[in-house]
Amino acid sequence: MSIPALKVILAVSSPTALAKLNGHCVLVSAAQVAREFAREVGQKSMISVAAPIDLMPQVRTILIAAGIEFTPITCDPNDGVTLAKAIIAESSQYEVVVIHDSNRPLTRLAQFHRTLEALLADGDAARSTSAFTETLKAVNESSQIEYTIDRTTIRRVSTPEMIRITAIDFTENADSQPSGWFVPLKVGTRINYVDSDPESIRVDSDGELRLLESFLHWQQTVAQ
Repeated sequence: MSIPALKVILAVSSPTALAKLNGHCVLVSAAQVAREFAREVGQKSMISVAAPIDLMPQVRTILIAAGIEFTPITCDPNDGVTLAKAIIAESSQYEVVVIHDSNRPLTRLAQFHRTLEALLADGDAARSTSAFTETLKAVNESSQIEYTIDRTTIRRVSTPEMIRITAIDFTENADSQPSGWFVPLKVGTRINYVDSDPESIRVDSDGELRLLESFLHWQQTVAQ
């Protein structure tokens, strides 16, 4: 099965990406796995990094110091329409865009390859997800519990997301069709899912960083 031309993009979705986890910068860890995947699938061009204008100077400094070459995309990657417009400028050069969240520093290469296999099987887009194990409750505007949500009906999403250029909605009304992906998807897009690794969780606060630090400490000492 031939691999189409890919464009790998690291989305700096939160300033927490600039923090350190277990002595390593979250951003650098995520960029390294994205770059390694690009190399393994034969992608010759540099990875791209999408970051807001206020974070891009720090992103440049950190990645250059780590020896990671990249093409900057200055935009808010949390705004799907804006990111899609940035992508379309170079979309004639590749068939699939791979978007990885910078705030998932422990995502493994295997997860990238599983997602690619799912896309190439028969999909227009593919992403990794995991099951909820917690009890989920729906609350009203007064913070009162109304009912228990069936956790089998929803999934916890992860990255990378892999999307064929032909499945991205680049139209002006794309923002009226929120997809829950980094970029808007066209109606009728064939979506495949694969299981994500437990380590591929998102960190978005100091508390979550400390929690993940504890997990890594347990993994490196008690679990071995």
